[in-house]
Amino acid sequence: MFRILVLFLVFAAIAVFVDGQLTFSSGWGNGKRSISVEPSNGDCSPEEAIFQIYQLIVSEGERIRACQRNGKM
Repeated sequence: MFRILVLFLVFAAIAVFVDGQLTFSSGWGNGKRSISVEPSNGDCSPEEAIFQIYQLIVSEGERIRACQRNGKM
């Protein structure tokens, strides 16, 4: 019973330190993590991106269906 209590206290202390570390680093500003959300000249429009994602999903669905027909899945 004593071991369980000691382990619980150790884990509780670690949790407090981890929480403190995560909340401590929130106000550091933008730094390296800052990225530009403005599209550059090479980026596609949101509609084009959605269409490309749709095409990818359709092609993967067709591939899975073909594998199921051939008994590979």
